[in-house]
Amino acid sequence: MVNLLIGHSSFYLRSGWIKKGVEYVQKNSDEKIFVKSNIEAIDELGIGSVMIQSLKFWLTMLDVLKKEKKDYILKREIEYIVEKDPYFQKKNTLWLLHSYIMDRDDKGEKPVLWDLLIGDEKNNMFSEEEAREILYKYYKEQNLTISERSIKDSVNVFLKNYYNDITGKEDPEDNMFSPFIRLDYLVKNEEKKYYFRNVESDEIAEEIVFLILKRKIGMGQITISNSYNYINGMIKMKIGEYEKLLSKLENRKLISIDRAGGLENINILKDISEKEIIQLIMERE
Repeated sequence: MVNLLIGHSSFYLRSGWIKKGVEYVQKNSDEKIFVKSNIEAIDELGIGSVMIQSLKFWLTMLDVLKKEKKDYILKREIEYIVEKDPYFQKKNTLWLLHSYIMDRDDKGEKPVLWDLLIGDEKNNMFSEEEAREILYKYYKEQNLTISERSIKDSVNVFLKNYYNDITGKEDPEDNMFSPFIRLDYLVKNEEKKYYFRNVESDEIAEEIVFLILKRKIGMGQITISNSYNYINGMIKMKIGEYEKLLSKLENRKLISIDRAGGLENINILKDISEKEIIQLIMERE
């Protein structure tokens, strides 16, 4: 198990970084491109040497970059995604990338804070201090060591990826903000407790649900209940809103639902590739 936590260098994902990073790797995929001492990278990317390390971390966290032997490889159709939505203005692009973080190609990679604070129902509401305690407890249970500084920085970075207190002249369109802020997914209440809100069915493309389901079961079968629990561990929504998305997929003959005898089994009907599903998502807006 690889715990994806350390490596952000205290920088959350910035708007513009994904496009810069993808275009950078397209030009040169050598293993040295993200080395701190690479002056050409600093000039080309327009960010500091420490930020370059953070950029590599975020491309890896987003599951769009991997290292093969001595080269970095772009994956999961990120080049096509950047071509269609270079500045990540579409919310469906962001929901897609959010799902990439949690539904990874390599199941041995664990996006720790995402799993703990989104995937685990026990932690559905938390303060910043409580999030630190949750992370510390996780590492202790795993018999792993983590510094207090790493815990504090990692929680802070995680929160800033999804939440920002907009005051005065601050603008979420600014490059200093994470693109995921546009989703308004993470909410803070009057008691300064955070929670990930339930998403409405009209906020997200049903093809994203189809992609997640197909990655999980292929051309197989899964119950509505099990599929809901799985997807709700990534993208929070009420069961009624989830069923609306399933109805859309059923109407498009992408899935069928066997309701005989109260089974409510979802069957994948159309064997289309991940690339084709992503194309459908990117063509929606």
